[in-house]
Amino acid sequence: MILSLYKDRKKDYLYAMNRVKLLYLYVFCLSLTACQKCIIPCGRYEHNLLVYMAADNSLSDLATVNMDEIITNASIPSDHALFVFIDKRNEGAYLIRTRNRNSTVLLDTLYRYGSVNSAQPEVLKQVIGHAREECPARTYGLILWSHGTGWLPRGLYGETPQYPIKPLSEVSAFQYDIYDPAYPRTKTFGQDGTREMEIPELVSALQDYHHEYICFDACLMADIQTYFQLKDVCNYIMGSPAEIIDTGYPYDKLSSVLFPYRGQASLTALCDAYFNKYDSKTGYNRSGTISLVRTEHIQGLAQAFRALISNGGTDPEEVDRSKLQTYDRLTEHVFWDIDQMASLLGHTGDYENFKIALNKTVVYKKTTENFITIPIKYYSGLAAYLPTRVLPGIQSAFRTTAWNTYLEWVPVSE
Repeated sequence: MILSLYKDRKKDYLYAMNRVKLLYLYVFCLSLTACQKCIIPCGRYEHNLLVYMAADNSLSDLATVNMDEIITNASIPSDHALFVFIDKRNEGAYLIRTRNRNSTVLLDTLYRYGSVNSAQPEVLKQVIGHAREECPARTYGLILWSHGTGWLPRGLYGETPQYPIKPLSEVSAFQYDIYDPAYPRTKTFGQDGTREMEIPELVSALQDYHHEYICFDACLMADIQTYFQLKDVCNYIMGSPAEIIDTGYPYDKLSSVLFPYRGQASLTALCDAYFNKYDSKTGYNRSGTISLVRTEHIQGLAQAFRALISNGGTDPEEVDRSKLQTYDRLTEHVFWDIDQMASLLGHTGDYENFKIALNKTVVYKKTTENFITIPIKYYSGLAAYLPTRVLPGIQSAFRTTAWNTYLEWVPVSE
């Protein structure tokens, strides 16, 4: 009996001491600078969203604007977590958690990374890991904010065509002076300094961290070559097959449409908010293309496209590109509408099967009538490359993409 009483008192003593230690740990962590990490286990959250702003480039000032929009309009449930990684010119990089307490918005600087290159896949991977360690959740979202050139490797955006006799088509390049105040600025092409994160590098950074969705606030990212490589790292992908006006996503509505997160319905609401933002504008600023894809159907789409081009389809070099919808403003276009392309490449029956697969894959698509000076007359929500030898650098890069390797469309070497 005495031994039992001793054990009970010892348990009470140890319990009290543990509470004192936890309180001391909490007070100690509050005294740390933000660049140090205090590990206090938190509860499991329903949803964790990371906005990754690689803004050490010409978009640096706009990162501040978008960050202010997020902060000013933050509405975050207690079981949701919102993180912003921001890397601006000459300021270093930070991971910040935004949250609400009563009616107050709180900002916690969790990490100071110093001068890093946010286009390095190792940095992206580290930041994702830090956000997940801080608030493990049932589902995770990722918004990638920066410049973008779709699937194109570094240095190939705007390759000079090598025409044998005359231009491949008479489709205009839709060129305009980007410095003319009559035209809005876009997120034209991307880098952090001279570094760009190519799609295989992005996949390598993400393959250990499955996401519920990935949203690209960057130009020209909604193309099948990019999405085919990303199909196994997330459930949904949101992006634009054309460029994006430099003001980007509707960050003032970000938390109100995504939180509480309800799957596809929340992502559709974000797509609507994006489209409405630009559809409500006037003149050239009324320019917006957006789509949402379910990645579980991308493999089926690839199978349907492979059947279409394998069953005696049209040689891509013979396609009349003057009738084909483009999304870029390059001298020789690279980003074409995949649906209209398929209709010109294959037989009717194969195209109908492809159309069924495409409708399963693209679950949301909206566009304004024009993107600045590009008429959008045909819109499927996904772009694709149509092989051509007049762009030797791009053609060579396309040969080694996962999309072409699966299709066996263009030989790896000629």
